[in-house]
Amino acid sequence: MWTFAWQNLVTRPSRTTLAVVGLTIPVLAFLGLFSVSRGIRDLMGSTLSKMQGLQVLRENSPSPVFSDLPADMGPKLRRIPGARVVAPEVWKIAPPVNGKSVTGAVALGLLTRPREQAFKGLANVIVIEGQDLPEHLKLKSAVFSMSLLPKERGGGRFLNLGDIGKHNVVISTKIAHDYPSTNGSPKKVGQTLRIGSEDFTIVGIYETGSILLDVTIVMEISVARKLLGVAEGNVSTYDVEPVDITQTNALAERIMDAFPGVRAQPVSQFNLTVGTIMGKLDLFLLLAVGLATLVGGVGIANTMLMSTMERYVEFGVMRTNGWTRRNILTLVTTESALLGVLSGVLGGLLATAVVLVVNRLLDGFSLDLSPWLLATSLASALVIATVSGLYPAWRASRMTPMDAIRHSGTT
Repeated sequence: MWTFAWQNLVTRPSRTTLAVVGLTIPVLAFLGLFSVSRGIRDLMGSTLSKMQGLQVLRENSPSPVFSDLPADMGPKLRRIPGARVVAPEVWKIAPPVNGKSVTGAVALGLLTRPREQAFKGLANVIVIEGQDLPEHLKLKSAVFSMSLLPKERGGGRFLNLGDIGKHNVVISTKIAHDYPSTNGSPKKVGQTLRIGSEDFTIVGIYETGSILLDVTIVMEISVARKLLGVAEGNVSTYDVEPVDITQTNALAERIMDAFPGVRAQPVSQFNLTVGTIMGKLDLFLLLAVGLATLVGGVGIANTMLMSTMERYVEFGVMRTNGWTRRNILTLVTTESALLGVLSGVLGGLLATAVVLVVNRLLDGFSLDLSPWLLATSLASALVIATVSGLYPAWRASRMTPMDAIRHSGTT
């Protein structure tokens, strides 16, 4: 039966190709969109898993870069029960690094470069984090100091109290590669990096593995204030570490009750927020792909219906030779199922090729095309094609030898 069904499809190559392409497109869209969604989930999960405690910033600020809080808020936060460490931070987008304007390059890229390269540039925006070293050195979950490269790999050291007021910085391996020395080699510990109009000595190099964190240049807070033009009485955020990690949510509520207009959010809650947002995005993607899949299913139904109408005589001859209605029903349904299998396999192969190419081009972010997604897309294409072929199969099964005689007499 499968061989006979396949031969029937091969004898009509144009119509078969159009039907397969019509269902392959939504299959490819399903795999592509959901692999991006899963990649974002993995990226955010790996980033947030490196961070603990609370981040306190101004309410409605989308990120620490846009937050602004008073510096005299720090002592008040330390008096709140449950707060072990309160570490002020200054966050801003970096001025030109080694003479290259970061924001200008990104803006120009959005206008002149292909979309993939332009949005890749958005992930390369360098930010400055100024740390209050006496407080930050007390943190147990300091991301950048914990991610410092080993000394044998040239990691150097992290900032210490001796760096207060000095032009010393810690950078990532990514920044070291993106802003190399004059001979083209990555920056190393002991070399200088020009930020704005001033030179800074690199004392340490870290690597978190997250593109969201590896664009940060870390320096002492007073130096960052002078470089970025931040007033002495202002900070961007406070990194608050609780005495008891299990009481993080309770501490966040106490902080927000004590300081209206301030948002104190556990990093773990950021993960839940991202999961909620991505869940809604997945639902939207599923609805969009569902509509496209419906169109592909209608295309297969139309293809099979036209095919059965052209084969009245053939079905009549089959019935005369002993084929039952069930045999005809099975044949046409098998043909439509084969169209679904072809669409699913073709869509999976194309999606796999695209993901492999994109993952080679992207740095620090990868699309996640799992075997489960491939199996789901293949099964969905098979079910949709089979269901789409049921009505044409039913019509073909109702054909009698006399119907075929009448039809042949009129053609």
